[in-house]
Amino acid sequence: MFTDTLNRWLASVRDAQTAQSLKVIIGPLFDRTSTRMLNTAGLAIKAAGGVLVKTGATDAYALVKGDLVKITSATDMAALAGTVTNGRWNVFCFFIDGVGTKTSAMGQEATTLAGVNFPQFPEGKALIGFIVVNPTGTGNFVGNTTALDDATVIPNTVYLSPVSGFDPACVIS
Repeated sequence: MFTDTLNRWLASVRDAQTAQSLKVIIGPLFDRTSTRMLNTAGLAIKAAGGVLVKTGATDAYALVKGDLVKITSATDMAALAGTVTNGRWNVFCFFIDGVGTKTSAMGQEATTLAGVNFPQFPEGKALIGFIVVNPTGTGNFVGNTTALDDATVIPNTVYLSPVSGFDPACVIS
């Protein structure tokens, strides 16, 4: 939908190489704008002692490349894969594509929350939300193994469901 519009706009650029260069620069911005959540997913732990994250009690909607996608309430997110080292911080992000397939991706851990690097956001997938994990108890957090409410490993997990055009790669430095 929006790619077609971008292509039509760039068709007015006389020089083909300039048009292609502009598409490489502007294309990801179009993707982030046309691929995003429209309301909160209300992420939460699936169940006490559980290793999965789910959406909240109401349906959530996203735009994926300009097309509406519905996420039914209490939908399980993709399983977490990866380990967060005890005493470090990290994020696990959840995405959805145009046919409803959900995926997760882990960021790069750090010793501080501010130092965490988010995973690269995939083109053509909306960010449903993410969790922040900081194991400070007796050991490492192991995705799809350690319970998200295990007080001996992670005394808290933070569930975030941004609805803005959020992309941590868009940093001016």
